[in-house]
Amino acid sequence: MPGSASTRPGRMHEMDGSRVALVIANDQYDDAGLRSLVAPAQDAAALAEVLADPSVGGFEVQVMRNAAAQEIRLAVEDFFADRAPEDLLMLHFSCHGLKNAAGELFLAVADTKPTRLASTAVAADFVNRQMADSRAQRIALFLDCCYGGAFPRGMVVRAAGEAQVRDVFAGQEEVGGGRGRVVVTASSAMEYAFEGGQLASDASAPSVFTSAVVDGLSTGEADRDGDGWVGLTELVGYVSDRVRRVTPNQNPQMWTFGSQGELLIARSRIRRITPAPLAPELLEAMASPLPAARFGVVDYLRERLVGSDLSQAYAAWQALGPMVDDDSRRVALAAAEALEQGVPRATPAELDLGPAGAAELRLEGPPLALTAVASSTAEWLKLEQDGPLIRVRAGGPPDGDATVVLSGPTGELTVPVHQ
Repeated sequence: MPGSASTRPGRMHEMDGSRVALVIANDQYDDAGLRSLVAPAQDAAALAEVLADPSVGGFEVQVMRNAAAQEIRLAVEDFFADRAPEDLLMLHFSCHGLKNAAGELFLAVADTKPTRLASTAVAADFVNRQMADSRAQRIALFLDCCYGGAFPRGMVVRAAGEAQVRDVFAGQEEVGGGRGRVVVTASSAMEYAFEGGQLASDASAPSVFTSAVVDGLSTGEADRDGDGWVGLTELVGYVSDRVRRVTPNQNPQMWTFGSQGELLIARSRIRRITPAPLAPELLEAMASPLPAARFGVVDYLRERLVGSDLSQAYAAWQALGPMVDDDSRRVALAAAEALEQGVPRATPAELDLGPAGAAELRLEGPPLALTAVASSTAEWLKLEQDGPLIRVRAGGPPDGDATVVLSGPTGELTVPVHQ
């Protein structure tokens, strides 16, 4: 399809159903009244990359840039058609948003004429109907459009009743089994005004909204409860806070229709683990003047460190740290040996990509160590982490030495990579 590209990552086993995303971005317009935007092309590339990353979004992603209205309508209809109920669909628009005299919302694309919105733009009502007809019960629609939110100085703004977004998509409440239809907008309650046929817009900076979405997913900081997953509600909360810090007058909005539970959008690259509080009697034994009592504490903490309860394991790790300096050599050595059991290990210790340019690395250790996250020190070296299994491949011509870095709450391990 002209103006589009796609990539298909590996399946994320923890989340059932296909995960498919369509990212539609428009930054060039045929009509002189619609000024070019800087953000959409950058936004589309960055969002597609993080959504397709098997260690983050795990989506099959299609990107359409500067396509015509009819081409986009066909792609949107195809996107929602022939889906299974358990599929998760994510549709993202980054473009100008316009309204007609009746206040109906339209998404402006390459060949849109502001005076002929019904035939040359993509109507929000059309998108709504495709969502309603889809068998998929988990759908997220993101609208990063210029009809709302923060406006540059001098722009004429008119209140618009939250852009009728909720009214347009209200029909989602009764369809698809209601496991989750969610609409997220970059802002609310405002619209751009045309002056002499020109849209009064100064879009010289990247979109704060989509940049925040990308950052929240790519860094894992949107995982606010630290459970290793980014839910849609968490993501919108993170994005809203980020946007308001940059542009206080812009308020991202989220509407849910028939929502049951959280839609898991991505894995988190950061696993936040909160240590469990230590029992008072254990703290008392750690401070005991008797080396035998402190040695018993080390033995107890060692068992917790290698256990499956991550909160207790992390608390044990933190408690053992100071005990390596214990006055008793026996206690200090025991504490050091216990800590050694908690650090991440990897097989093999060095990685050779060989003629195929790919290899696998396996993370080893107790459950706490297995929360380590892999990263690369070289742009040409690409990683795909699925739990303890890390697939490593050359994503381009090798340029110098490279290393896989495994970072977790109990330490960091480096694995040299040879091509």
